[in-house]
Amino acid sequence: MKNVALVILIEFLLVGCAPSIPERKQEFEIPQNPKYYNHQVMVLGSFHFQKSGDGSDVVGNAETEILSKENQLTIDSFTNRIIQEFDPTIIAIEWMPKYQGLVDSLYRSYKDGMWKLEENEAFQIGFRIAKSQGLTSVYCVDNRPIQPRSVLKMDDWEAYADSIGHRAKMEEYDSSNAAYNQYLDSIRMEMTIYQYLELLNSPDNISRNKELWFAGLVNLGHGDTYVGADLTGHWYQRNSRIFTNVRNLAQTKNERILIIYGMAHKWVLDEMFEASPEFEVIQPSEILF
Repeated sequence: MKNVALVILIEFLLVGCAPSIPERKQEFEIPQNPKYYNHQVMVLGSFHFQKSGDGSDVVGNAETEILSKENQLTIDSFTNRIIQEFDPTIIAIEWMPKYQGLVDSLYRSYKDGMWKLEENEAFQIGFRIAKSQGLTSVYCVDNRPIQPRSVLKMDDWEAYADSIGHRAKMEEYDSSNAAYNQYLDSIRMEMTIYQYLELLNSPDNISRNKELWFAGLVNLGHGDTYVGADLTGHWYQRNSRIFTNVRNLAQTKNERILIIYGMAHKWVLDEMFEASPEFEVIQPSEILF
């Protein structure tokens, strides 16, 4: 009984000495960045209108007849909707800055009625909107950094994965990711361009596309060689440079910037613009579809 009493006494003393929990949370005033800018940005994730010009790793088999009368009417209606709902003051496209002179020349010819728009989303969407808005240029903002050293020196990915016991981790999601890519490719021909762009920019699809970068290949790495993680980091590097190029286009403190890019870029560019105190991200899924 004495031992039991001693234990009860110790517990009573410990509880009595414990600090009390405040009834309400402490309020903190974390210093915030000043609002110097009030830019709006909308990243329109697109498929590449010209399959032969698709620079992605996964090139689809479906080919949409962009220049057909029906599709031209759809694109014209869609671009008018962007103008009505977003009213862009700057348009950025997935072209390297070294081609800015060529793009400017084509845009001038298009405005003068001397050149017909070709099968490229930068032309079909970007040029149409720029002309209607009276913009002087459509800006090339892409960047292609050199791949990480770990990737460049990797001769045999499978052999390396086997050597560190990561083959199963690397290939674990291959079948489901392949099914996802095939689904996007196959369903394109069953939809209008408007419907397909709605699908690509839907929150569910953007979330699923992001998973490609964080399931499977990203796990391939050991010691000082992390080729999978380095590729994901390389994707962030490329898109952070695109972010910088876009930011530096702003001429006033209240721009509305339309970015027309391959859909795979959308989730990471959205992340970066959402993190910036200078931008409000407008989602196509909320105002266009």
